[in-house]
Amino acid sequence: MDSVGGDIALADVERRLRAYGMALWGTDPPLRPLVGEGDPAALRPCFDADLVRLPAVWPSLELYRAALAHVGAHRMFSRPWPAKGLKPLLTIVVSLVEDARVEHLAMRRLPGLRRLWAPFHRVEPSPSLMAADLLERLARALFDPGYRDGSAWVDKGQRLFFERPDRWDEPEFSLRLGGELAGDLGKTRVQINARGHRVDPAYRDDNSGLWLYDTPPELPRDADDPLEAVRPESAEGENHRQNGPSQASPAPLAVAETTALRPVARYPEWDHRIGLHRPDFVQVIEAIPEHGPPLDAPADPRLVQRVRALVRHAVVARPERVRRQREGDALDLDACIAASAARRHSHAPDMRVYRRVRRRGRDLSVLLLLDASHSTNDPAGDGTVLDLERRSADLLAGALAAAGDRFALAAFRSDGREAVHWLPVKRFAEPYDAAARGRLAGLDGRWSTRLGAAIRHAGATLAAQPTLRRLLLLVTDGEPSDIDCPDPRHLGEDARKAVRELAGRGIDVVCVALGGDPHTHHRIFGRRNVLPVDRVERLPEILPAVYVRLTG
Repeated sequence: MDSVGGDIALADVERRLRAYGMALWGTDPPLRPLVGEGDPAALRPCFDADLVRLPAVWPSLELYRAALAHVGAHRMFSRPWPAKGLKPLLTIVVSLVEDARVEHLAMRRLPGLRRLWAPFHRVEPSPSLMAADLLERLARALFDPGYRDGSAWVDKGQRLFFERPDRWDEPEFSLRLGGELAGDLGKTRVQINARGHRVDPAYRDDNSGLWLYDTPPELPRDADDPLEAVRPESAEGENHRQNGPSQASPAPLAVAETTALRPVARYPEWDHRIGLHRPDFVQVIEAIPEHGPPLDAPADPRLVQRVRALVRHAVVARPERVRRQREGDALDLDACIAASAARRHSHAPDMRVYRRVRRRGRDLSVLLLLDASHSTNDPAGDGTVLDLERRSADLLAGALAAAGDRFALAAFRSDGREAVHWLPVKRFAEPYDAAARGRLAGLDGRWSTRLGAAIRHAGATLAAQPTLRRLLLLVTDGEPSDIDCPDPRHLGEDARKAVRELAGRGIDVVCVALGGDPHTHHRIFGRRNVLPVDRVERLPEILPAVYVRLTG
């Protein structure tokens, strides 16, 4: 038997495979080679009413036999369903359940098939919540009733599948169970690349033969966009702050926002379990906020004047040592030596022997970063937490603009590691004008709080500023969390590492905490750099005072 690079060519084993298929199912469908670009390991068999296509080269004869037996089970027990109008996630999960259903029917008739297929189900339990990992583990759970995964979603699918084996003869069983599991998975806002999805284990077909399309199946242009695959909204309330993300009903993105999305950077993420960074693990996507209704003017004009006066008189200049002064804070050693030498030579000494420190100009860059996660929709006073964040930021930004300080204003939220949204309201080079205030008014609260990535992106922005002092002032109402992080410590430790990285670059990070666990905030930012606000309603008064305290 000839082989290519240690692999087996379909042409060399085609006659044996056709005899094998005839022995199993009594049919002998034509076999055709399947050749594709890219990684050959990513190729999956496919079939229709007339042909079975298998990869032209594959690692082993057993893999070919397992694939042909699986396709034969579909041809024996499956019937195609209409695919029009169905979301990619639904078709993927229903197909996975159907794969398991037909295999168990086949093993009822031919028990030896279990020994053929079982070696390819090698995935082990994992805390990963990535879609590809969950689906592969569900495939094993539905094949092997003795497998124990630990994921609530995988365990639910296994329980519902095996508690009604009497329904396996009904193809609608896969539709019902697959639909329920897809709905549950969608509520977690899991990200799935529908275009690049690869069925696992490798012997299973690509499932295209299970669906009827009005036109040849073609994924929509943006189907591989993780932001559009499945996006139910998440309710990040009190339970989110304490125990991780919770879910709410789906809510689509506004059209104007989806057109403004663009990836701008990738950052590492610290894994405290292994003590290493995972390089390029998180993607930051810039999303320009839509313009909202004009912000109301502050109700108390005296507060505006007081805040502007405080900011204007804050000492934020570069210190400069002035030598040879008649008065000062300390002696100027060089001037003292020169005066002593002059006296020894009987010359009149210069009595300007003091030095002092003075500050000229304003030499500070500050980035005010607002948490725009779903929890900021919680009520506070006569509005929401986000309303108070907007009003406070507007008050401080107006004072900074009047004083001529370099500042930027942005918000952040996250939808998994591939979609950390950065929402610029005002960049350093832009004026704080009506357009910026409109973007601030257009901020809304969604999704989760992947804090470390936001801190790193803010640090990269501040590092480019040519000032002596650079300050990141973060306003948040909760603790780090995201949909794909089952370890409650992971994002907290990553945020702590990010704060230390910025400190090493001379960038101060201060957190104005509107809620959450004080111990967590102290661990991330340090006790001196956390400013708890006991009453959120006081934020518009407190935030400017915090700025003055930090810069004075």
